[in-house]
Amino acid sequence: MPLPDRMRILKLMLETAIDPSPRRAAAGRPAVTLLALSVMIVMVAGCAKTPVYTLMETPAIYHEAAVDPFSHLDPVLRGTVVTVFYATNRQPRNSNAGGLLYGNKKDKVLNLGIATLRFGDEGFSWEALYAASIAPERDYPVPISLLDCDQLARLPEDFRSEAPQVLTAEQQDFAAAINMQLAVAQDKEIMVYVHGTKVDFLNSLVITAEVDHFSGRDFVGIAFAWPSHQNILYYLLGQDVTRAKDSSQALRALLEFLAAHTTAKQINLLSYSAGARVASKALYEMRSAYPALSRDELQQRFRLGSVIFAAADVPIETFHQRLPAISDLSQQVVLTVSDHDPALLAAEKYMGGGTRIGVESAGLWELQLIASQGVTNFEVVDLSLKQEGRGFDIIGHHYWYRHPWASSDIILLLRTNAPPHRRGLSPAELEGVFYMSPEYPQEVREAVRRELGNSWLGD
Repeated sequence: MPLPDRMRILKLMLETAIDPSPRRAAAGRPAVTLLALSVMIVMVAGCAKTPVYTLMETPAIYHEAAVDPFSHLDPVLRGTVVTVFYATNRQPRNSNAGGLLYGNKKDKVLNLGIATLRFGDEGFSWEALYAASIAPERDYPVPISLLDCDQLARLPEDFRSEAPQVLTAEQQDFAAAINMQLAVAQDKEIMVYVHGTKVDFLNSLVITAEVDHFSGRDFVGIAFAWPSHQNILYYLLGQDVTRAKDSSQALRALLEFLAAHTTAKQINLLSYSAGARVASKALYEMRSAYPALSRDELQQRFRLGSVIFAAADVPIETFHQRLPAISDLSQQVVLTVSDHDPALLAAEKYMGGGTRIGVESAGLWELQLIASQGVTNFEVVDLSLKQEGRGFDIIGHHYWYRHPWASSDIILLLRTNAPPHRRGLSPAELEGVFYMSPEYPQEVREAVRRELGNSWLGD
């Protein structure tokens, strides 16, 4: 059956599967018949294809070679092969199964390792990758492939830094490998990326590698991969929502391990879509576990820098409950929003729970409640505000890394931890909200010159 026909049938089935009865509507979530959704899952699975990953669009910050994030790289690092670390509570597959090392089943421990990826096909040169990485438009896609994946250690989900624990030799090796990379990094920080739903293990590695690459390969990237399925209906049914919630303990264990056993100056956390459910819950639980520690003591102990919620699929009331705890742990909390994010609008419609924090309309309500909570280190980057002056909107659900303006701010934020007024953003009339003016590309490049001096400017 052709894909458009299948999707029309799925849409019809979804509409007829929802029970509009007042009893179910009052519960805040539409009822979906198990039989109908089971059939839909099978049909969508039949349409699924193995994804092919290609290099994300060049951030606007590098267009016209105005900024060169690779000029300072040691010649040894100027290559098409990169490494990223990972931590996953996906269960390892049988070695004879083939494919990715980790599948969709949830493990009871956190598997720690290092992965090697390649930008471009075999024989693709650094010069070609460099050209593709600063070009506003490319003549050809640059594929990204996994070369190797090596599990180094396992960590219990209940690992806590305050408990007296002797690390295993394997856990020590994992920490030592991170510290070796930190020792030679320009920016001695760690970036932990928490992916959204409907992706596999490889997706988390690829995006971590891309963000690291476009950040000048200046910090250490770690992919946190929780066991989402590659089918959105598992999220709609609630199974992957539960998995996201159940993965917060594993993410918290990772953050506590990194704080206790690595030399990172700071640990930055980038969460996307459903990954924001994992991250916000993990930080809320971490703060709750240390009620006696002050905000300064928490930040000194865990060294969390920027905590970013990109296109976040978290109900607004849940986020408000968790935000004071997140604020206490973090140097700054950043939320990106857009006025047209179909995935978040669909989540609200079909899954209940109210408005999502990644939707622009939630901004005013959020800031009013935040002010009442006394949170001062929170900012909203509104990608749709003042779109008339720019002549275009920044929309979709993947905008934070697919749109060259949005990705530029994420890159500079992770590289510098600078506040919004020092990242080329313009303040809106509403305090705490920032937007991108028509001159943003020029302004963000000037911000780079101010924040990073000559390290990204080339000869």
